[in-house]
Amino acid sequence: MMQRSISLKAYRCPQTGRDIHYSFAHLRGDRQQSSSPLSSNNDEAQTNNILKNDESNKTTIIGPSAACWIFFYPAGPNRRLLEAVISRYTPEFQCDRDVFFICLNRPGKGGTSSSSSITATDASNISPEQEYIRTACDDIITIIDYYQVPKVSLLYMCAGSTFAYSFAKLHSERTTGYILGMSSWILRHDGNRSNDEGDNADDTIDYSTPSNMNSKIHSWAMRGYFGSKSMVSSLAGGVVGSVPGLFSSLPQHWVVDGFKKELSDNERKEFDAQYPEDGGVAFVKMMTWSHGDGDGDGSVFVNVDNSNVDESNGNRIPNTNDGNAKDIAVCLSTQQDLGMEYKPSVPKQKRVLLWHGENDRMVSVAGAEYLESMLSNATLSYVSGGTHQGTMFFFPRDLMLELNQISNLNGPIDSLESINLHLVLGGQCKSSCLRCLLYPPLGNGNGRSAM
Repeated sequence: MMQRSISLKAYRCPQTGRDIHYSFAHLRGDRQQSSSPLSSNNDEAQTNNILKNDESNKTTIIGPSAACWIFFYPAGPNRRLLEAVISRYTPEFQCDRDVFFICLNRPGKGGTSSSSSITATDASNISPEQEYIRTACDDIITIIDYYQVPKVSLLYMCAGSTFAYSFAKLHSERTTGYILGMSSWILRHDGNRSNDEGDNADDTIDYSTPSNMNSKIHSWAMRGYFGSKSMVSSLAGGVVGSVPGLFSSLPQHWVVDGFKKELSDNERKEFDAQYPEDGGVAFVKMMTWSHGDGDGDGSVFVNVDNSNVDESNGNRIPNTNDGNAKDIAVCLSTQQDLGMEYKPSVPKQKRVLLWHGENDRMVSVAGAEYLESMLSNATLSYVSGGTHQGTMFFFPRDLMLELNQISNLNGPIDSLESINLHLVLGGQCKSSCLRCLLYPPLGNGNGRSAM
């Protein structure tokens, strides 16, 4: 079995009885660099010198001296997707500080306890989707409190966007103010503002989303053509849950060919370069492993004796395997449904950096441009020829540079506000900035990211 870059962990909350399953990665920053920070060297010895496996659960405190990122996976996968993120990022890792990544299984997914059942008669008057999101965000607080992390930066893919921005809204005091997003899923808005906006409402702004933002299937589902939200979510969630079995049962070349069919020419070339010898067998194994987490398979509890984990504990909130369905229900919700209009709800961030494929057919570029316009200090980079899946799978190289820069500068040495930021205007920096002194500009000269 290949050595993994991440550890699979679990925490049983003594106050609430919730089990929270998550993945954990530690990249060591206190090593001597022998190559360029942008080297594409994939030497195994160098990689092993960066990664610090923590299967023995020796890390109990991260504290404020290290950088910590929370990764929000898209609908479908789970905490194991962090393995692909770390494998992709490690060759480009260049930080003086230790950097930690944590990815939590959302409620009802991979062993994590489900969120509470909410009815319309509850005094809180919140929807099941809102309760699901709040529980997911509260679980993050539980884990970062355990590791004594004062603030975290946020990294997301696709449908993870709603949870990232919700966390920034609900727990702004626990974020650094830096959010990085790929292939963002954008919630629809019909232009009618919700009651949650209060004094933050701006009557001069059109909050409605572009009509051509989503695929036809999503638009039809939003209009109720396929049935109620709960029915569609339940059916779609069941399909998503069957994906690991499909990966295992279908001929491998079907899986590979089906995935490559959705990619652009450049992305297919990159896929072939990454999997040059086995026809994508390693890709299928990776996808099967990253989608199949069972009931938190492989987790080691950090605060409970693993030899005496009592599954019948009456105080333990069970996992009813409804996480996939609730993820879909969130995607089928509007901003008003969730009480989270991007413009007034998400607090002003220091930087929000977005990457979106020009050929994204799941969420169009028009949707990404809308999200950029709704968020303060947001910058959208277009991935030339990028598709929805390809942008996430081969995430842009300049995103990794931003991971390095932000990881080096936030926390106790949070000095970005006193440094000229990297502001791209016509492909050139507006002024000399630290990022461009350390890392030469990428892209094709028009402000658009290269793959």
